Amino acid sequence: MSRIILHIDLNTFFVRIEEIKDPSLVGKPVAIGHEGRGGIISTCSYEARKYGVHSGMPTFQATQLCKYLILKDPDSEYIHLYSNEFFSYLRNFSKKIQVLGCDECFVDITEEFANSKEKNIDKYLKNIQDGLYKKTKLKCSIGVAPTKFLAKMGSDYKKPMGITIIRKKDVEKLLFPLDIKDFYGIGKQTTSKLKALGINTIGELYKICKENPNSNDITPFIKDYVISSLEGKTSDKLDLEYEDPKSIGTTRTLPYNSHNKEEIRKFYIKLVDSIIGKLKKEHQLTKTITLTLKDADCATNFKTKTYSKSLNSYTDNEEKIKTAALSLYDKVFKDQEIRLIGFTVKNLINKHNAVTQMTFDDYMYHEKESETYLLINEINRKFNKEVVKRASDVIKKK
Repeated sequence: MSRIILHIDLNTFFVRIEEIKDPSLVGKPVAIGHEGRGGIISTCSYEARKYGVHSGMPTFQATQLCKYLILKDPDSEYIHLYSNEFFSYLRNFSKKIQVLGCDECFVDITEEFANSKEKNIDKYLKNIQDGLYKKTKLKCSIGVAPTKFLAKMGSDYKKPMGITIIRKKDVEKLLFPLDIKDFYGIGKQTTSKLKALGINTIGELYKICKENPNSNDITPFIKDYVISSLEGKTSDKLDLEYEDPKSIGTTRTLPYNSHNKEEIRKFYIKLVDSIIGKLKKEHQLTKTITLTLKDADCATNFKTKTYSKSLNSYTDNEEKIKTAALSLYDKVFKDQEIRLIGFTVKNLINKHNAVTQMTFDDYMYHEKESETYLLINEINRKFNKEVVKRASDVIKKK
C-alpha cells in the first residue's frame, strides 16, 4: 500500500508575517532582506516577483528592478512564534512530521486519513489548509504523493494556496512539461550544464536518462536520481526528530540554495542560539559541538559532511559555545553551495550532577561574573531602582 505523504510549504512565510502585522502591505511588492551591497533577498511577495525579484538575489539588484520595493528585515521573534504555531497545528493531523525548515515539512497522514470520517482526499486537505489560515492567517501550498520527492514537486506546482495530488500515473502529464530548473534536487550549476546540452524540460531529461543509459554527458548518479524520482521509486520514509539524551541538535533547510557565506552564517547563528537555549533548559553541559553541511546538488550526490570541535571543559556558557561554533564554521566553509545546515551539542552531562574540575580560566571567568553582579546590585540598591544593567542582559531581551 502506498503511503500518503504531504509536503506543506508556507507561502512567502516571512512576507506573510509582515502582512499580518501590517495589513496595508497586502498586494504590494514586499521583500525580506537587509539593505546594502551585501544584502540578499530571502523571500518576496508575488507582487515583487512580477518585477523579476526572487530569493537569493542581491538586495541592490532587487531595488533596481522594482523601484517601489518595500524592504523589511526578518522579524526573528515573529518567525519563531508563527513557525511554532504552524507545526503545533499540524500535529493535530499527524505526529509523523519531518521538519525541513521554519516554513516547510513533510507529513505522513496514511493512517490518519484511513481512519478519518472524511474519505475525500481533496476535502481532507482543504480542511487542513483552511484551518491553518483560520487559526494563524498563514497561507500554504500542499503537495500530495506516494513519495517525498513527488510531494515536494506537488507543493511547488501551484502557489499560493494550491493543492496538487501527484500519483505515479500523473507524473508525465504534470511534471514532464516543466523546466528542468524546477526539478527538486538539481542545482543551478547542473541546470546550466544540462541546458547547454539542449535539455530544457523534465520530460526531455527523463527521456535521455532512460533511453541513453551509456551516455557520458550525464553522470550515472543523476541518471539514477532522475529515473527513480520520476518513476516514484524514491523514499517515502520521514526522518522524524527525536530526543537523544546524549546530544541536542537540529538541522534546517535554508530558504534557498546558497553559497553566500555571510547569509548562511546568519542562519547558522539562529540555530546555535536555539540549541544553546535547549541546552540550558535541559540543565545540561556540553564538551563537543558539531556542524553539519549538506550539499545542494544531486550532481554531487547530496553529500553531507559533519565537523566537530572539542571544548576545553564542560560548559553551558553561551559566549564560549557560540564563539567555538562560529570559529568552526569559518574554518570549514569554503563557499560551496548548500541547502541544509545543522548544529549539535554532544558529550553531555547533567549540570546539577556534574562534578567538574574548573580550569583557572573558568575560575577567573566566574569570579569576574560574580564581581560584576555584586557591583551592579550595590549601585541599584543605592538608587532603589534598576539603573544599571549588563550589556549582555540587555541584548538577550531584545
